[in-house]
Amino acid sequence: MKITNQLKGALLLFIITLCFVSGSQAQQWDRNRMKIELSVQDGKETVLSNLTTLSISFSKPSTTTAVDSAIQQTVDDYNPCYIVITFDRLDIPLLRLLMKKNTTLTGKIMVTDSYGKLPTRKIELNSIVMDGINDNFINDEETSYMNLSCKELIIDGVVLKK
Repeated sequence: MKITNQLKGALLLFIITLCFVSGSQAQQWDRNRMKIELSVQDGKETVLSNLTTLSISFSKPSTTTAVDSAIQQTVDDYNPCYIVITFDRLDIPLLRLLMKKNTTLTGKIMVTDSYGKLPTRKIELNSIVMDGINDNFINDEETSYMNLSCKELIIDGVVLKK
């Protein structure tokens, strides 16, 4: 059975295309798998936000034996828990709530796997402060980042505080 050169070329092109398509599908990220919701409240008002990404860090300052009063004041105001959150669009109600003066804000972040394979993660935030915001526009897309800090962070029952 003879295969002509045209048929060989078409078959080779088909196999290359098939490999490319299957390879690109394997690299595709399912953006909707993890659902990240932030709920922030000041006692009266509650704001619920859907997040794109979440990053948490915790740092504990080393203890010293002798601390003068100026350094002690800095240590007392220190927030050891840092949270960076990303939105597809800036959440104005959340921004408004975070900018209120003389309010103690608490919050909760729920991370849920829509596939049901990973356990739900519950993160509680106490004494939340907004440290910074970044709102980016690129052509027809917007991405917003918010840097938050808090005095205490509870991740699935594990307490992180200074």
